[in-house]
Amino acid sequence: VKMSLRSQTVEQQNLCHQFSEITQATPEVAASILRKCKWNIRQAIEVYWESADLCSPAVDSSAIEALFDKYKDPDDNAIGVDGLINFCNDLEIPPDDLRMLYFCYNLKAKSAVRWTNGEFVQGLARLGVDSIVKIRDSLKSMRAELTSPSKFKDFYAYAFDISRQDGQKVLDLQTAIQLWKMLLEGRFEHLDLWCEYLEKVYQKSITKDTWQLTLEFSQTVNEDFSNIDLDNSAWPVVIDEFVEYCRAKVPS
Repeated sequence: VKMSLRSQTVEQQNLCHQFSEITQATPEVAASILRKCKWNIRQAIEVYWESADLCSPAVDSSAIEALFDKYKDPDDNAIGVDGLINFCNDLEIPPDDLRMLYFCYNLKAKSAVRWTNGEFVQGLARLGVDSIVKIRDSLKSMRAELTSPSKFKDFYAYAFDISRQDGQKVLDLQTAIQLWKMLLEGRFEHLDLWCEYLEKVYQKSITKDTWQLTLEFSQTVNEDFSNIDLDNSAWPVVIDEFVEYCRAKVPS
């Protein structure tokens, strides 16, 4: 491996350094994955986060079970609301922080307010963490991990599903706005206007289709909406009307 690292070009060494900075992977892992991806760093990062072949660090399973027992509901073999609050207090992270939603995502939890024994124990094992300190440290890499477009898209879809009220197919508008402000900050130039329009004009619940297409819209719309042709639009009505709302506020 050392020979292969020394034989890299300067450009390849720089790519390895960038890869390791983002993922915290070792230089050897960085070089191996980048080589497999023909030195395409964006593709390599996605492969790194998504590959099932990457083994998690060894964990102390008894320590994970002890953590679960510490926070679980005494009347249920699951961590409920009270346990979640205590867990967040120990992490020193507010319950409504985006990092906690991301933690749920990594647990593959089906509820944001109830974690089963299997979700918690298996989730921590996958993450390679077995203590509060290690969990807190693992969440520090959230922003770096979400630089992967496919991982962010998957997390974004998960946020909708886990935030719906039981039995509901749509998302309450205020919940959706709160999530968008966390998820799309720095990603959607018109985020403030979008939330303003939804609160003042739209005032309806958000469907899964609208949720998903909002992400696509945020990634493709020009700053001045010049690439949106309302006469031949394939966007849902809510987005078309949002564009009209914005154009009316700032006449060309």
